Amino acid sequence: MKTLFIVLLFVASLSPIFAQTGQDAKFYIGASYGTSFSLGDFGDTDISNPDAGFADNGNKLDLFGGYFLNNKVTLTGTFRYQTFDTKIGNLIEEFNADNPGSNFSGSTEDWNVYSLLVGAAYKINIYKKFSLFPRVGVGPMVVSNPGITISSPDDAVAQSFSRSSESGIGVGYEFGIGLKTDLGKHFALMPTFTFSGGFATITDVNTTTDTLLINSNYDVKIQSFNLGLSIAYKFQ
Repeated sequence: MKTLFIVLLFVASLSPIFAQTGQDAKFYIGASYGTSFSLGDFGDTDISNPDAGFADNGNKLDLFGGYFLNNKVTLTGTFRYQTFDTKIGNLIEEFNADNPGSNFSGSTEDWNVYSLLVGAAYKINIYKKFSLFPRVGVGPMVVSNPGITISSPDDAVAQSFSRSSESGIGVGYEFGIGLKTDLGKHFALMPTFTFSGGFATITDVNTTTDTLLINSNYDVKIQSFNLGLSIAYKFQ
């Protein structure tokens, strides 16, 4: 992601070269990088909760655009990629507490979420070069859950936990607020603060608790609060 910031800074440095006068922007495209904070069941680590996602905080990368329908309403589109670490430390501690000396350990992967969101934003002017944009969006979402394995090297211990990694399709959404500060005629800083998530069904997930294997559909509910720094190029 360091490369992304270098590219964005380079593009921003070209603003005076492309600057024009006397025209309002018709549409814009941009990129954003930031943090996604897991919420609700998605971030729960209770093994007895079938909806627990064990998701830690993660990162998000947006490629976005907007078309100004008029002076107030903007049609928006966003492709969003999110990745979340998986929290299994508490699970390992619980297994070790129930089986002293068993030295449980585990391995896991990351959540991966891809969303394509179409929506609208409404402009609220604060002063000449600074505006607020309440926004909403909805669209298709693809989710890959992480594989999780927890076990002990002690063959006498029957306790273990594992969940297979699979992918599913669902519906994503977002709502929140964006800020816009113009940097000359062509560039703007557009940080966003949004709640996003969605619902997806991941089929044929194998979950093994001790010696009990269950193959089932995993109805996952993604929930996160996102913030990020964005830069956009405005087309006249």
